[in-house]
Amino acid sequence: MRRGWYALVALGEAEDRILGLYQAYRRQDLDELIDGIHPDAQFRPVPSARMYHGRDDIRLLFEHDIHLLPEFDFRVVNVQEDGDRVLLHGKNRVREQGDVRDAPIYWVGYFREGLLHWFDAYDGIEGAANAFGSETAGA
Repeated sequence: MRRGWYALVALGEAEDRILGLYQAYRRQDLDELIDGIHPDAQFRPVPSARMYHGRDDIRLLFEHDIHLLPEFDFRVVNVQEDGDRVLLHGKNRVREQGDVRDAPIYWVGYFREGLLHWFDAYDGIEGAANAFGSETAGA
């Protein structure tokens, strides 16, 4: 069975969930994306953005605020999972003083009740790895 570009049978449950949400974002299917997010979720798409709280605020991010961010064209390169936690490595394009450059980005997510409950972004692997291993992240 295939969904998008990855095989469901090859993935863990949290990895499958986060990649499903990523695919919904890439297709701009905001209803599917928001349905996969916990009602009490906290979500920061990039380190320079504020933390968004709850489905309505997160929908505002994807309908409006995301287009104002200097970072854009997010791509997931790799996903690791540990139970209900995921660590993603990706890349994005960043606008700075009229120039555009590629930059690495890391995200950590936590699922609760099968829905994305906490998602935060990091410039470096060290901060992301610490959050991924933390017992309090996403709690």
